[in-house]
Amino acid sequence: MIKKKMLTKSRTGILLLVLFALAVYFQPYRLGIVTGESMTPTLQNGQLLLIDRDYYKHHPLQRGDIISCCVNGKTLVKRVYALPGEQVIQLHDNSAGDMIIRPHMIEKVIRSFIEKPTAMRIVRIEVESGAVYLLGDSGTRSIDSRDFGPVPQNQIIGKVVNCKIDTDAHILATVML
Repeated sequence: MIKKKMLTKSRTGILLLVLFALAVYFQPYRLGIVTGESMTPTLQNGQLLLIDRDYYKHHPLQRGDIISCCVNGKTLVKRVYALPGEQVIQLHDNSAGDMIIRPHMIEKVIRSFIEKPTAMRIVRIEVESGAVYLLGDSGTRSIDSRDFGPVPQNQIIGKVVNCKIDTDAHILATVML
């Protein structure tokens, strides 16, 4: 009789553990931690993040969204800079890295090339359908689409929700704009 009770309790415990694991696995939110400085000053190294994996099932991807994605086997957090069908203009410099040029600045950059010839060149990138162009907020210190190109949308894990722990240890979640 005691063995049956113990066996029933252990089965119940295992069932509860399995149900808990399934609930965690299938819920739309995941926790993440920022590693690196590529999103400073918006996100800090070591900052806790909440990622909504279902957000884009109900909302369109927008320029400026901060997303988590998988690129070359690494999980990254970046900002959406350009959407499918848009053009990104880069100033390519072998020594200093690539810089993004806003469309209204292109004429000024071309004039400066004419006045002072340089080894830099302008590269135009068309973001293909089903892809996005991602940038880190820290400029040239970030490894982003300037290095690995546009990212297929199916590699996006979800939208980042910023989590901050206040002095009362409450987690405040606000959607990043």
